[in-house]
Formats: sequence, C-alpha cells, structure tokens
Amino acid sequence: MNAAARPAPVRDERRSPHGPRALWWILGAVPVVLGTGIAAVLSAAGDTRQVQVMIALPAVIAVVGILLSAIALGLLTLFVVRRRRRHCDAAAVHEAAARGAAEERQNHARFLARLDHELKNPLTAILATSAAAQNGAGGAEAWPIVDAQAAKLGGLVRDLRKLADLEARPLELERVELEQLLVEAIAALAQQDPAAGARLTLTVTRVPWPVPPISADLDLLSLAVDNVLGNAAKYSASGPIEVRLREEAGQAVIEVADTGRGIPEPDLPQVFDELARAQNARDVVGSGIGLSLVAAILRRHGGTVALRSAEGSGTVVALRLPLG
Repeated sequence: MNAAARPAPVRDERRSPHGPRALWWILGAVPVVLGTGIAAVLSAAGDTRQVQVMIALPAVIAVVGILLSAIALGLLTLFVVRRRRRHCDAAAVHEAAARGAAEERQNHARFLARLDHELKNPLTAILATSAAAQNGAGGAEAWPIVDAQAAKLGGLVRDLRKLADLEARPLELERVELEQLLVEAIAALAQQDPAAGARLTLTVTRVPWPVPPISADLDLLSLAVDNVLGNAAKYSASGPIEVRLREEAGQAVIEVADTGRGIPEPDLPQVFDELARAQNARDVVGSGIGLSLVAAILRRHGGTVALRSAEGSGTVVALRLPLG
C-alpha cells in the first residue's frame, strides 16, 4: 500500500489526557458566559433595579471562615497529592535503576564466566602440550595442537577487540542497495562453501515497489549479513537456506531462515550476549561473538535484530533497518 494512502492513526479521545481537562474548563465557563450575557441584556434595556441583601455580621464572618478553610484544605490536599506522586515517581525511577544495575552485574558475571571457559580450554591444551614437549614425551606432532589452540585464542581476542571497537568507531555512511549487498554476500559464501551456496536462495519483494536504498556503513552492514549467513550455513548441514528482503512499515527487513539444528529454548534469552553459545553448538567451531556483533551493528544503525528458533526445526534471524 502506498505510504500516501495509508490511513492516519485514529486518536482515542477517551484516553486523551486533555479531554477531561477541556470538559472542566467548558463547564466552568458556562456560568460566567450566561451571567455576563444576562447582565449585558439588562443593562442594554436600561434596567437600574438594585438588590440589597441584609446579612448579619456573625454569619458573614462564619461564611468567610468556612471558605478560607475550604481553600486551605484544597491547597493542602493538592500539595500532598503532588508530593506523593513525586515520591512514587522517584521510587519507580530508583527501582528501575536498581533493576538495570542488577541486570548489568548479572550480564557482566555471565560474560566473565564464559570468557574464563573459552580461555581455559586452549590454555590448558597449550600448557599440557608444552610441558610434554619439554619432558621429551611429545614430538613434532604436538606443535600443530599448540598452533591450533593459539589460533583459537587469537581469533577470540580479535573478535572481542572488533566488538569493543564497534561501539566507538564512527559510521562511514553511504548509499547502500540492500539487494546488491545480499547478492554479493551470498556469492562470497558460495565461493567459500559451495555446498552451502547450492542451498541458498534469495527472494526480494518488489511489488508494489522495490526496497529503497538506505544510508548505512557498508562494511559493518556486510559484516552483520555475513555473520548471519555463516551461522545458517554452519548450523544446517542440509536443507534449504532462504534469504528474504522486503519493505515493511517504513523498515527494510532482511530474513535468513534455515532448517538446521535450531536453538534450545533455555538458551534463547542469551543468544545476543557476548560469548554465548547454545548447548547443542559446542561441536561447531566459533567464539559466540557473531550475534553480539550483529546486534551492535544494527543498534548503531538505529535498527533491531530478532531471532526465532525451535530445536530440531531451524532458525529465522530478522534484521530490521530504518528507511529514509
């Protein structure tokens, strides 16, 4: 549907905070308007009649006292209500901040635990192999083990540095055609892994209009797409891999779907955490940084990434980027 033809959002007056306030102003103005109108009519007709009201002084003092008390009580009530509201708002902000700090500490603790686990295994293998070689128990065949574990450590450090640099690196924005980016990413994966490339298909929605180009950092966006495609190829040994591109609600949507092993439900909440790896992915080489990089790149572009998965069925990763 054309953007110009999209219906405007319907405003719900019942929920508008200005509705009751306007109604009170109208009701309050009615007596003033009626009184002023009647007085103007009588004055124009030349009516000069006077009304004299005789009220005893004690009664006047009593009425004035009652009015002053009512005004004082009203002001005091308003002050108490506003103070309570400010107290409740401050308490809510403090509670939210405390929850955020606790969640941050938990995330940091999980990250350190994962980092300890990722570092411990290769370091242990390197130290054990080195000790055996020094004791004459290991020959030339031991050094490839050291090289492999050192390469694993180097890759982990490189990915962590890349993730840290990503947050501070300024974006080099340019006009990016997403369809062309996906075509090139798929071709690159097919060159590295012909078997996975043979299972890849690209579907682009062009009706009623094609997905317009976006302003983005081409290198970073390519890195995000490469990571998602690489995961689909790694975790699905067979079966199709579908890449889909469409425009939806003012956003460009890239979906990568596979029929691989999927992710166990308990691991889904942590899939975008640094060094997080699903329990059924321990046999696949990787550092657990890929999806963290994807989430950071999309966040830097004002977009989002979401993942749906079912163990034994497959995974769908959706990248959403703002248009315009």
